[in-house]
Parts: sequence; C-alpha cells; structure tokens
Amino acid sequence: MRWAAYFIFAYLALGLQLGLAPEIAYHGAAPNLVLLAAIFISLNAPRDAALLGCFAMGIMQDFLSSQPPGLFALSYGLVAMFVISTQHIVYRGHPLTHFSLALVGGLMTMTVLLLHGWIHPPGAAVGIAKAALPAVRISPATEFTRVLYTAALAPFVLWGLQRTRGMFGFQPSRRKTKSW
Repeated sequence: MRWAAYFIFAYLALGLQLGLAPEIAYHGAAPNLVLLAAIFISLNAPRDAALLGCFAMGIMQDFLSSQPPGLFALSYGLVAMFVISTQHIVYRGHPLTHFSLALVGGLMTMTVLLLHGWIHPPGAAVGIAKAALPAVRISPATEFTRVLYTAALAPFVLWGLQRTRGMFGFQPSRRKTKSW
C-alpha cells in the first residue's frame, strides 16, 4: 500500500466528513464517510496495513470530533478486523457486500459510541458566561439513522472507490501454498 496516497485519502475523507456531511444530513444524522473509507481500506489492503490504516483514521477522526480520544479508533479497528476476516469469502465489488459491510460496521461503531455514553455519561459543560450547559447525549435513534444512511450510500461510494484501487498500490491477495 502506498502510504502517501493513503494519507491524502484519509485527509480527503476527514475533510468531506467535516465539510460535506452536515450539508447532506437527514434529520440530524450525517453519513459516516470515514467509516466508508475504512471499509474500502480494509477490503483491499493487506491485513497489517489495513488494521494500522483504519486505526490511524479513527485517531484522526477522534481529534476532529467531540468524542473522547480513542472511541473512533477502537471502533474502526474492530470494523477492520471484521472486514479482514471476511475478505476471502465475499466478492469485493458487489453492492450487497458493500451494503452489508457498511451496515455491520456502522452498527459496531454505534455500539461502541452508545456503550461509552451509557457507561460514562457526559457531565455538564461550563460556557463562556460561566453558566452550566446541559450535557449532550447521543440519541440511539439518530445513530441508527446514521447507520442506515451510511449503509445506503456505501454501494455508490465504494463502487467509485474500487475504481481507484490502482492509486493505492494494493497487492492482490496471494494464497499460501504448501511446500512439501
């Protein structure tokens, strides 16, 4: 995998998430474009590079979001482990594969975020005027809408990304042969 192309891709995915996602949100649920980028990397890259790349994208998204550091990194690492385990049994270019992987990956990310919100509820924040602001809690309905929205966009986005696989220098997977 070409790491320079990966970092440019991660930068673009995070930039689109910050800039475009609020504009195309549906009832407050913006699609998770970085999750789609993580699924693309996991589908095509070798195992170690995919795990490292998805974890790094999660760390970068953690720094840009209001979530505590490590939540997106953990969830994208788990998604990468799941997608890598299915690499040899799924057809990488099929839209149903893209939809199902995005659905399961979104549900895994949603579970990590909601569990953290329930285990460690947000406290009251103090604003500029020294007045306590109410805590912001993630709504399960909004998160589930985000998962469905992301999964619905997955076949289109991943189809386009699969056409650019050559830029990343992904090596075709080689099967191990027994040498007697």
